[in-house]
Amino acid sequence: MITFDSAPTIYWLLGYILAGMVVMSAYTKKIPTSLFILLGLTLFVAMRLPVVVFNRELNPDESQMISHAITLLQDPVYWRSVDGTTIGPLDNYFLTLPGLLGFSIDFTAARLMGMLANIFSLFFLFLALKKWFSIRLAKIVWTLPLFFLAFTQELDWVHYSSEQVPVMLLSVCLWLFAKQHTQQKSGSASFYALGFVAGMIPFAKLQAVPPALVLGAGAIWLCVGIFRHQHNLKPLIALIGGALTFPIMVAAWAFHFQVMPDLIDFYLLGNVIYAGGNERNIFAQITNIVSLSPDFQAYLLLLAIPVALFFFGVTRPNSYRRNAHTAVRDSTLLITLILLLLVSIYAITKSGNDFVHYLNFLLFPLLLLAAWGLSPFEKYAYIFPLGLLAWFLLMDAQDYRSMHRLNHYDSVGRRTLGQSPVVQALKKYTKKDDYMAVWGWQCLYYVEAQLAQGTAENHSERSIFLHDMRDAYRARYMKDLARTQPAIILDAVGKNSAWVQDVDTQGIHSFRQLGEYVNAHYTDLGLFDGTRLYVRNDRLK
Repeated sequence: MITFDSAPTIYWLLGYILAGMVVMSAYTKKIPTSLFILLGLTLFVAMRLPVVVFNRELNPDESQMISHAITLLQDPVYWRSVDGTTIGPLDNYFLTLPGLLGFSIDFTAARLMGMLANIFSLFFLFLALKKWFSIRLAKIVWTLPLFFLAFTQELDWVHYSSEQVPVMLLSVCLWLFAKQHTQQKSGSASFYALGFVAGMIPFAKLQAVPPALVLGAGAIWLCVGIFRHQHNLKPLIALIGGALTFPIMVAAWAFHFQVMPDLIDFYLLGNVIYAGGNERNIFAQITNIVSLSPDFQAYLLLLAIPVALFFFGVTRPNSYRRNAHTAVRDSTLLITLILLLLVSIYAITKSGNDFVHYLNFLLFPLLLLAAWGLSPFEKYAYIFPLGLLAWFLLMDAQDYRSMHRLNHYDSVGRRTLGQSPVVQALKKYTKKDDYMAVWGWQCLYYVEAQLAQGTAENHSERSIFLHDMRDAYRARYMKDLARTQPAIILDAVGKNSAWVQDVDTQGIHSFRQLGEYVNAHYTDLGLFDGTRLYVRNDRLK
């Protein structure tokens, strides 16, 4: 596999040249649309490749989801073997695909899958833009999120995140909505497909439900319009039927495997606890998150002008020229796009956490309003992608001048998984299909050991912090240990654990029932760089 050092100068130069070719190809009819898309996605893959081959954790969420995927390959029943807390099952099942093909599920595999989700998201975004705007404008504005995702090296945008799959599904919904909005004849099959994909979104991430509801509401209104003019209820029935299909399938599956109580208690009710702690107002919260991402600030500032033009056009509609190349700007589309932006901001801020990767939900809604705002000024639209390229070129030039660095993810010696001291120590006591439990929050150990998790939650902060459901989480934790009988239990509370680091009040023995279970069935082999290793007694014979 290719390796990238910190200053792959020629490679970076070729990337910027290819980006320039993408902008130029957006303006000429001589370049077929399919070739334009291929050039754009080739650029994205090429510039994302350095972080893909960097086989190290960038964000704890990566290890959390990789651990879930490793476990699902061994026991594929979600909510029995795996509870992703705020992360839905589809995110984790999507990540099992490399394992099903015989590859290890590591950080490289995860980022490849994330890159694939981004590719599909961009592709369906382009199809939607092409429905509403001229082909040239669709190409030009499409390059903005393309360049952003290709050239940003901020880790929250390049690691495998729980937003990538739901954004992909939202992009499919957006395209299907655009298809129905712009065609003369109603298609029940497309409405069913839109409803079906929207019905999948709650099982990718609950945070993505508000944008999905907006697109669904917009589609319902289209169906109402069809009924008024054609007295045809089939599109509405198809849409509602599609929206119910996947949830009914999940419910039937959950009843069959007897995990419906877990779905309700730990996915739905448990996440109410997670999302209920935001004491700041929405404006203060979104401002704080945006302030943590300079690259997104550049993207936002560039789009601020066309978005302002959009709102100016809404208040002064005569300032827009309507022609065959622009979308039909009726009230349904107008309200849908504005609400999509607003509810995306709500979804980002609801939990109260300042996680930059939440901004994935804002990339496309901003672009849609900007594209509308730019439609009367199409011949000047090239300024904006060139402005974004100039931003990244300036940032790279500063890095190169100050640190002789272009690539933030030097993969020399880091293409294979690392191994923490405790993982090196436990290897002699484990076999391929063993389970391991980690008390605290350090899911990296599962990835390095390539072992399935012995408890549904692979981090235990919900069994540690005091809240209304702590006893339920603790009861399930003990039930899972009895079910899987993990060969290894690690007490990671301390310097290696996120959020939970007080050994005396949060370590294994702070939970009396767990401490007694460990004392009865496991042997303490001591600390390894701050993490305590317990081996099941029969493995020491």
